[in-house]
Amino acid sequence: MTDRLEPAAETAAETAAEPAAPRPASRLERHQGVAWLVLDDPGKKVNTLSSRLLGEFEAHLAALEADPPRGLVLVSGKPSGFVAGADVGELQRLSSPGEVRSLVEAGHALCRRLEALPFPTVAAIHGPALGGGLELALCCRFRVASDDPATRLGLPEVQLGLIPGMGGTQRLPRLVGVPDALDMILTGKGLRAKKALRLGLVDEVCSRHDLGDAALRLVAAGHADDGGLKVEARRGGRRPLAARLASRAAGLLSRTPAADRLIYEKARQQVRRKTGGHYPAPLAAIDVVRDGVKLPLDRALEVEATAFTRLALSDVAANLMAIFFMKNDVEARAAKLAKQAGDAGAARGGTVGVLGAGLMGAGIAQVLAYKGVPVVMKDRDLASLGRGLSYAAERFGELEKRRRLSAVETTQGLARIHGTVDYAALSRCDVVIEAVFEEMSVKHQVLRETQGVAPEGFIFASNTSTLPITEIAQAAARPENVVGMHFFSPVHKMPLLEVIRHPGTSEETLATIVGLGRTMGKTVIVVGDGPGFFTSRVLGPFMNEAAWMLTEGARVEEIDRALEGWGFPVGPMTLLDEVGLDIAAHAAGTMIEHFGHRVAAPPVFQRMLDDGRAGRKAGRGFYRYGDDGKKAGRGEEAVDEEVYRLLGWSAAPIPPEEIVERCWLQMLNETARTMEDGVIENPVDVDIGVIFGFGFPPFRGGILREADRRGLDWVVERLEHYADRHGDRLEPAGLLREMAVAGRTFHGE
Repeated sequence: MTDRLEPAAETAAETAAEPAAPRPASRLERHQGVAWLVLDDPGKKVNTLSSRLLGEFEAHLAALEADPPRGLVLVSGKPSGFVAGADVGELQRLSSPGEVRSLVEAGHALCRRLEALPFPTVAAIHGPALGGGLELALCCRFRVASDDPATRLGLPEVQLGLIPGMGGTQRLPRLVGVPDALDMILTGKGLRAKKALRLGLVDEVCSRHDLGDAALRLVAAGHADDGGLKVEARRGGRRPLAARLASRAAGLLSRTPAADRLIYEKARQQVRRKTGGHYPAPLAAIDVVRDGVKLPLDRALEVEATAFTRLALSDVAANLMAIFFMKNDVEARAAKLAKQAGDAGAARGGTVGVLGAGLMGAGIAQVLAYKGVPVVMKDRDLASLGRGLSYAAERFGELEKRRRLSAVETTQGLARIHGTVDYAALSRCDVVIEAVFEEMSVKHQVLRETQGVAPEGFIFASNTSTLPITEIAQAAARPENVVGMHFFSPVHKMPLLEVIRHPGTSEETLATIVGLGRTMGKTVIVVGDGPGFFTSRVLGPFMNEAAWMLTEGARVEEIDRALEGWGFPVGPMTLLDEVGLDIAAHAAGTMIEHFGHRVAAPPVFQRMLDDGRAGRKAGRGFYRYGDDGKKAGRGEEAVDEEVYRLLGWSAAPIPPEEIVERCWLQMLNETARTMEDGVIENPVDVDIGVIFGFGFPPFRGGILREADRRGLDWVVERLEHYADRHGDRLEPAGLLREMAVAGRTFHGE
């Protein structure tokens, strides 16, 4: 007995010493003659096309080729997703054209083997089928998708500075036609299942619970329809007749000389207008589709591979992939923090109160209601409340018009907002978000009135852009339950939420509010307290510097044109008009009170306000506006020339390069000071904050990545140069000087 046990013990010890073999990321099962290839990477919440998964896929294909089944169903083992795309981490690590090209060609070869299988193949899709996931599905003869809201089909590669690299630029146009394919590829937007069915992208839509049965029906239909046809001729599957005819007509048009003018040049113009030419991937995608649809598929795939290889190693792709990982990092930390509230039994559910029914308050209430959260929205009078409810109804109407909601869902969403002028309605709200006028005395008043009726221990979140949360909390019976919740306008569009903790904010309060922000679908960064926090504090010097250059002789439209040409969505003068010069001046007063002359704005703002120029909402600011709120013309023709006479201005053109440098370097300078003050510490949070908060050019990777790329010695030299000419407000921050001397970078790369 002992002799038999000893070898067994030795084997167990050896096994324990060796790392366990990783579980497969996929498996091949056979049931009643049909093969099921189940994608289920155990190490990931969602499936991605890693080299490991693709290697297993290749082995499964070899088994299917050697022993053909009646049909193949490609399905995910994940409960909430098909395949979310390529493994971006692997792409990011590629460093040479040869490595990229080899990866792309391997993917192409695998896809060609899949679509050449001599039996019906079906992709059964529930949840996101994005990028390489959709490209795999396109190689199947049929596609069936669940009608679940989570199901999305799309090719979002342009958002990473890439184009589809597994044949999507060629198979999608051949299936749905060039116009619809270009729309999907250039926008990166995902389609719901029913829209995909109308386009002919999928062959059937069903309940997620019927997905398996629907796939088997398509396998049977594939056998009935075969008739000896070649694979290429069978790719139309069971698409609606109208979709087949439309894609055929579009395919014929795309090969004619007129296509370049009617389809491709129009697409190029739209891309240049939206991107300013800063993003090469969309323009490359247009060329690849145009050239590829005229060629046999194998040669067309070579065109795709060449373009993908070039783009994958570009600076733009590197920066956009870096943003992808930074956003994931921010969201992972926010999720971990939010989970603490649940783990402590302190997760707040139920109704949320919103104080103020202006654009911010109504916007916050509408997004909460859209996400399924009951809301009590209070304002001081019925007229103000009515305007807020109308605004919320307009936002819900837009969602219904875009088919994001049904009429019933719109009605249900609006019903979640209870409007009131009575504080007593807040008695059932564990969280109250305040969005009233930016004045400390007003904030204190509504806080005291709210805590008189709200449940004991309720959380008070202030949507302030500049006022210190510590000072707001002074009026609270429980200052540990006071926190900042800085939204960006318009709330339903802007993705960032800046949560501000003061020194006394409790962990429970912070975790609860971060969780609520995630429920609203926001990207949440947590920052320390201080006037302007992070985003408002660094945006102010950016706009101030633009205003100083206006007083020096630069024209309004020249300032905007220079910054928009550098990649900002709008220039600083337009942004001032959008924010409102009254609000900007009020915020500037708060900043000057705490930071002195260094952040002082030129007298431009007060002169404009004295003349009734509050910006777009007043119909005039730096630009003139029509009754519809839009600029009265483009560029120079929209500028109100009266502004120059009002300011006693005389022309002295400033080079666009100087306009750009002084504005973004001042923003960087103040960013460094917020880091010195401990308001924000993580460079990832900084770059996500400036990109998602006010549109710092994404293709540059963030303000700190741009500084790293230029070199901090260069940054310090340029700031010193401008400080010598324009004053000590442009003196480099101490942190910038220290890092430049030490040869350090913010991201340590």
